[in-house]
Amino acid sequence: MFNEDICSKIILPICPDYNKKRQIFNRSIQKYPSAIVYSENDEDVKEAVLYAARHEMDIRVRAGGHNYEGFCIGNKRLVIDTSLFKDKSICEDTHTVQIGSGVNNRELYHFLFQYGYPFPSGTCPTVNAVGLTQGGGWGHSSRMFGLTCDLLVEAELVDARGNLIVVNETDHPDLFWALKGGGGGNFGVITSLRYHLLPKYSNVTYVEILYSKINEKTAFLFFQTWQEWVQKKEKRFTPNSRIFNSEKEGMGIFLRGFFYGTPEEASASVQPFLKICGAKATFRYVTFLEATEIDASVYPKSEKFQFAGRFARGSYSDRQIESILRLIKERARGSIYASVALYALGGKVRDTDPCDTAFYYRKADYIIGIETIWRAPGAQPENRAWLHSRFRCLCSLTMGSYINFPYICTGNYMKAYYGGNAKRLMCIKKKYDPCNLFRFAQSIRPCRNRVDML
Repeated sequence: MFNEDICSKIILPICPDYNKKRQIFNRSIQKYPSAIVYSENDEDVKEAVLYAARHEMDIRVRAGGHNYEGFCIGNKRLVIDTSLFKDKSICEDTHTVQIGSGVNNRELYHFLFQYGYPFPSGTCPTVNAVGLTQGGGWGHSSRMFGLTCDLLVEAELVDARGNLIVVNETDHPDLFWALKGGGGGNFGVITSLRYHLLPKYSNVTYVEILYSKINEKTAFLFFQTWQEWVQKKEKRFTPNSRIFNSEKEGMGIFLRGFFYGTPEEASASVQPFLKICGAKATFRYVTFLEATEIDASVYPKSEKFQFAGRFARGSYSDRQIESILRLIKERARGSIYASVALYALGGKVRDTDPCDTAFYYRKADYIIGIETIWRAPGAQPENRAWLHSRFRCLCSLTMGSYINFPYICTGNYMKAYYGGNAKRLMCIKKKYDPCNLFRFAQSIRPCRNRVDML
């Protein structure tokens, strides 16, 4: 079926490690591609793209394999895997860092730490920067330094015609705009990225606040406090939190993140949370790298889950807060963990206009999501039904969906993910991938004409 010369390594269904290699982070998704091409250089990628085009095969692009709905893989598809692109280099003269598309968050953090630089990437260590960037890129530095995509200077990409192109503000500026929030796997296969470096920063304060065995009143007070706090202009702290219902721990809350300042300053900033009954806080003054490793320690290698993330702005009424918390009062059968997840926005994220990059929801105060996690093989249908039954409530209270937290049942997904930028993205798709070679269930559609209606 394949000419073995087109790349360094091809995994076919007949290969002994096929079942291992087709797995992604979300193990509830089991897909069986026709082939997985482990590319090691640009030529490998170009040949794989051209092969797929010649044989009319749909392409899936995979780097870290963390797409929540598995859009990086598919049944009877050609998967182009770039996880072997591990090159990293720094140029302090131009104040930039260049990485291959196979570099994950942990590898990037460790590399930059050698030179004293922080970076506004994500919290999960095995998420690759390339996918994170294309979806915008939230992390614990977002309010301080912006989204990951805001630091992007340049990308190298193999397009649908098999051409390797350099994309930046001067060359292909429309595509450069689209890569900053338009979502991964839509326009081609990125092989490398170059970012601006931030000012050097040594230590931060890692903040963790826990509330155990909580009641409904504590959950309500926390949510109320969260929505008030997140609207403040405190840029130095970008926390995430979960109000959870766990099989093991019962009802609880955590709030985590790193504060750009001293423990004393961090404590003063989060005082509203500390006033809630049952708060147990720790403030650790550590290096930036140590803070990322504390974050990394809570992530499993894989799990079975479903998650839907939306954007929130402003304050909810008491009744609306109660409605949100009611979503996780009962877990689905077989679920070991359900939560309302919160990710702070604002600060530097909001300083960029919604139309300056493809990431549209700049004015949101935070991302809010609901999730369920399970282990039992037969629990998937009920857990998916559980989330679906709650998604409508979440949508009624929010204003759009986060492309890096995709949900397969999102209606009118182009509008949900991209808001007022959707039409422009469809026109760029038409220009760079007119035959829609890079397509999946929620990929950007090429516009039919300049006034294509959503």
